[in-house]
Amino acid sequence: MPRPRKSESEKKNPAAPTAPDAAAPESEEQEVRKNRAKGAGSLFKRGKFWSVRWMVNGRVYVRSTKEGNRKKAEKVAESILAPFQTRKEEEILQTLAARVEGLKRETNILPLDKAWDKFDASLARKTVSPLVNRIYHSRFRAFVAWMKENRPEVSEMRAVTHADAEAFMRAVRAKKSPKTFNDYRAVLSQMWRILADEARLDSNPWQKIQPLERETHVRRELSVDELAAVVERTEGEMRVLFALGIYTGLRLGDCLALDWGAVDFVRGFIQWTPSKTKKHGTIVRIPLFPALARILEETPKARRHGVILPGLAADYERCNPQFCRKVKALFEESGIATQSDTGRVNPKTKTKRKAVDVGFHSFRHTFVSLCANAGVPLAVVQAIVGHTNAAMTSHYFHVSDDALKSAVSALPDVMNPAAAALPAPAAAPALAADRAARLRADFESMTPAQLDEAARILAAVRAARAAR
Repeated sequence: MPRPRKSESEKKNPAAPTAPDAAAPESEEQEVRKNRAKGAGSLFKRGKFWSVRWMVNGRVYVRSTKEGNRKKAEKVAESILAPFQTRKEEEILQTLAARVEGLKRETNILPLDKAWDKFDASLARKTVSPLVNRIYHSRFRAFVAWMKENRPEVSEMRAVTHADAEAFMRAVRAKKSPKTFNDYRAVLSQMWRILADEARLDSNPWQKIQPLERETHVRRELSVDELAAVVERTEGEMRVLFALGIYTGLRLGDCLALDWGAVDFVRGFIQWTPSKTKKHGTIVRIPLFPALARILEETPKARRHGVILPGLAADYERCNPQFCRKVKALFEESGIATQSDTGRVNPKTKTKRKAVDVGFHSFRHTFVSLCANAGVPLAVVQAIVGHTNAAMTSHYFHVSDDALKSAVSALPDVMNPAAAALPAPAAAPALAADRAARLRADFESMTPAQLDEAARILAAVRAARAAR
């Protein structure tokens, strides 16, 4: 059968379909599906009614609109799908909110120069004294200054790398002692640990840096002649400060913080909680040595309130290093060498390192040595100076007031260089006479009612002794 001849239009466009193959007009159902928005479900006709089909979490739902008219079916479908559309909008909004929050966190990374304020206000950090806190702050400032000089492009806390931390600690090691090195490492590591979430830190760059083994060099005790020589150069509050250091064994900070309420002239004791042992609740009871009592009593009663040494305490609070240099100068002016060579060389300056041999803390060592040389039991000395060694704690409970007083009465009176060392037996009468004088002064200041009450107590004590 001959093949039909192609028309001219078919020859020019061979891909064009012939009339029977042309696309048929879309049905009403196809047009509805095409015009509905994606995700809004689809309408299809089942029998004489339109039905709506939609999907939620992979599950397909179908419901009849019970409408044969397409426009009415559209409205019914919208009401059926409305709750699902609302839920989808909520999910979208939550996703957008999470993205916005993420962008905020990305753009509000904790700057390095703002880290201290955040750390200082944190309740997760260790509680320290104002003086120690200033030292911590100075060490962080030293690190920030080093970063600005060596890594000026770093402005965020989380941008500090382990290599930065190592380089800074090498610089610290070149100038500072192992103890100071460890202190730098400890405070910086604590800051990065506490601010990890706020600064969006991936790691702590200080954690892998190991602490150095601490040197065992300690301050030496002073001889009686050295004590007398340095005391001779003191006057005013400084004289009182040195007397407190020699006859109580308290640390410099505690001597300056000591207030008059801690001094009991009647019972002859100083009762104090050292700052270093506050967290343990350790209270020390230090017998009031006669020489120290005489110096303290030089202050008129009207002025015995608040801190014993207000002027020096303010100087120490204002500038601790300068105050310590002033104390060091007094020792050196007395002919006492305060430093010695350690045998180590500073790798940066190529000079020999010096170690502190003598300072205010030497008084604490001297106090312990003098007590030990006088035959005072070690447990008694530890109770006086407030050591919290766990192995010795059980001994502290059995130390009586008489043992404590005997310990301190054995010390030499260096505030009066001409006086010989006071042995324990000879000190007792002097102590009794001194107490009697103070009691007489107290009685003279009492009101008649107070004198009657004192007489009643005295009579009761006498009766109790007579009945023994």
